[in-house]
Amino acid sequence: MRIGIVLLLTTLITGCEFQQQLKEMYEETPNVVTGCHIGDARLSGLLFQERSYLTANGTLQQEMLHNAIKAKDHPQSALLLSQPKSSVSDLTKSLQYYKQQGTNPSKECPGDRYLLLRHAQTKLLLQINQYSSSLRKENLELRKKIEALTQIEQEISRDREIAQ
Repeated sequence: MRIGIVLLLTTLITGCEFQQQLKEMYEETPNVVTGCHIGDARLSGLLFQERSYLTANGTLQQEMLHNAIKAKDHPQSALLLSQPKSSVSDLTKSLQYYKQQGTNPSKECPGDRYLLLRHAQTKLLLQINQYSSSLRKENLELRKKIEALTQIEQEISRDREIAQ
């Protein structure tokens, strides 16, 4: 019964912390500008490039990313760096590019809104990757401890067999 209560309280506290993190995440958005920064044609081009990037091989992906960064194309660089399989460092760079890009969150600016949504998605993906990484480290440490305890248990069992 006590364990159930402790688990319930832990879940509630964790949920509150996560909601607070989400609130902070949505409050921190890229620069807001008047007028649409990403028009329909530009959005279509960005989506086409992103699709091409996802279907390309590693070398072509690196070339596309290099070209976007070299051209100082912040929206394209941000989108290419913020893919689901991206590393933590790529996601962090992507967030910097999203912040450099001016956006207008109004309904009349679907391209800008898309970038804002991808910015939020990238933040969540970064948090998930960081949390997953910390869990992997914790798991590795626990495995080492279990192995050490198993070894100690085996030594104790051998000592008992010898003593008998």
